[in-house]
Amino acid sequence: MKTFYKYAAFAAASLAGLCACSSDDDAAETGSGLQAVAQPQIIVSDLTTSGFTLRWEAVDDAGSYVYTFDGGSETPTTDCRLEFNSLERQKEYVVAVKACPRDPAEYTESPFTYIHVLTDDLEQLPQPKITLGSAYASKTVISWTEVPEAELYEFSVDGGEVATTRNRTVILSKLDKGRTYSFSVRAMTSDATRFTNSEAAQLSFVTSDADVPPLVIAPTTIISDAVAFDIYASSDETYYYEILPATTFAKYSPEELMTAFQTYIVEYAKKQGISLQLAMASMLKSGTQSLQMTGLTPELSYVIFAFGMDLRGNITSNLSSTQFKTTADGYSAGPNYGGSDWFTQRFYISNAYLAMTGYGWTNSVWTHWKGDDVTDVRYRTLTTKLFNQVFPDPYDRQAVAAFLKDPNYGLQFNPALLSATVNSADGYNGLTEGVSAGTSYTLLTLATSSSGAETVCVNSVTTKTSTEAAAWFAAAASTNANYGPTHNTVAGVMKGIDIATVRYAIFKQSALANVGTNNYPAVIEEFGHDVKEEYLPYINGNGFAILFTGESGVTPETTYVFMATATNTVGDKVTKWGSATTSAAPAAARAKAQAATRANEPLRSPVGKPIANPGKFIYPMESVQLPAGAKPEGDLWTIIHNTHNIK
Repeated sequence: MKTFYKYAAFAAASLAGLCACSSDDDAAETGSGLQAVAQPQIIVSDLTTSGFTLRWEAVDDAGSYVYTFDGGSETPTTDCRLEFNSLERQKEYVVAVKACPRDPAEYTESPFTYIHVLTDDLEQLPQPKITLGSAYASKTVISWTEVPEAELYEFSVDGGEVATTRNRTVILSKLDKGRTYSFSVRAMTSDATRFTNSEAAQLSFVTSDADVPPLVIAPTTIISDAVAFDIYASSDETYYYEILPATTFAKYSPEELMTAFQTYIVEYAKKQGISLQLAMASMLKSGTQSLQMTGLTPELSYVIFAFGMDLRGNITSNLSSTQFKTTADGYSAGPNYGGSDWFTQRFYISNAYLAMTGYGWTNSVWTHWKGDDVTDVRYRTLTTKLFNQVFPDPYDRQAVAAFLKDPNYGLQFNPALLSATVNSADGYNGLTEGVSAGTSYTLLTLATSSSGAETVCVNSVTTKTSTEAAAWFAAAASTNANYGPTHNTVAGVMKGIDIATVRYAIFKQSALANVGTNNYPAVIEEFGHDVKEEYLPYINGNGFAILFTGESGVTPETTYVFMATATNTVGDKVTKWGSATTSAAPAAARAKAQAATRANEPLRSPVGKPIANPGKFIYPMESVQLPAGAKPEGDLWTIIHNTHNIK
């Protein structure tokens, strides 16, 4: 177990025998009635095996400070920073700091604040992830992700003056136009007994040559199908805002976009039979606003844009915009670790049974446990935010195990069901209902085997905000007599939106036994082949198929995995895959096919042959059988095209 209390800070307000900052200490002791200035609130930083730094914010009404190091003499200082070097490794040092009043006639000195520091390598807080909202000389908006157990965030520009904040957004001003700046921020620990401060996260940005526009847009939170963002504007500024896929946004000039949406609002007013002013009032925003948009497509770049409009429908400012990219479905910044060769856990979201059960990826999370001779399972699902509060060190397995063993917190899976579920060939599948949309959750599980061995699993996933499923590229494998004999022909089918390049590969499923799906992009890059540019319009149209036949080494009664990585016109990249199994060979061909089978075939991918007459091909939307009682309104996935009609 990790050693706790490697260093700790505490106030010693009533310790006797301490020396005073001035002779006024005698007055304080005899009941002068003067109020003491506040104690310095000390933060440890730059902890190494041979030194550390102490920092504190300036104390109101304090003119100086006094400190002692490891029981030594008192030393005055006017700085709010102390640095100690050339110390011994893994040794505890004690520093005491107190504040002295600027005017001894009004205040007395504060009690000492004591800080105990053990020079050692501790668990380090993760770096914040920085988002640049805008970059103008007079208004640059920078935000970053929350770091659990961070008390403050320390930031600087170009290595200059260091400032601290408890917020996760800063607005910089008084910068130069057209200049490159370097911004750094790091998380400062709130639990000095277990963590050191994070490494500084760095962001290089260039301020615009233009003046700050009347509208500044800054994304704050991004998940797979939603974004939260701020639009900064003066209180009297009215404006229209919208979000478009970046591939669509790039096709039009700012003037075309503004005119298109201006026309759209005018036509909307006419169709509704309302005044233009009333239509504008219902669609425009004013002043600084915190907004959000849901129903977005995962792993796709979008552009948020806004432009000024008045209630008469006149465009009053140029178009402002910023680009962002949604995450993958289910992505969470929470922890994912654990398991063993006798117990594994998957924690995921699914929409497959929404129509039948009413639970999908917005209001439930799903669990799969697969074990071998498991005798006990204890578990608990928490929001990732709460998990980080309960477990300052998210990777402390002993703390997680102790939490789950506590009957007040851990839930026990019914032992009578282990044999038929967890220890079965298919494992156990279950769902947790009543969760919130667009929220990260963490599942903690402790499994015990018949030998008494224990393993901890911790996994995180984020729910979606919309029941609609979306993708901008799809790839699947198919066996169909229309493509060729089903015993030795597999088709790799693809369809997408604004696709610029595609690289594909196909392998026997058995050859991928030791290859995780997260490694598929690397496998495609190493062993795959590029789709010729002349076929891309078909992928962007009704779809395209590429065939693999017996000449390519396709054999009967074999499962193949077709995978493809697509890149769109703005550089977004995504990998999709699907599997299909060939049928048994006709009697006449069976012996020949068996003779051609080789053991331990190396990982390789043949080049596919484009389907004949690709212009007549339509991407196959095959029927998927659902359990009895499923309702027809649920669909498993769909490809969303841009719904805005830009005229």
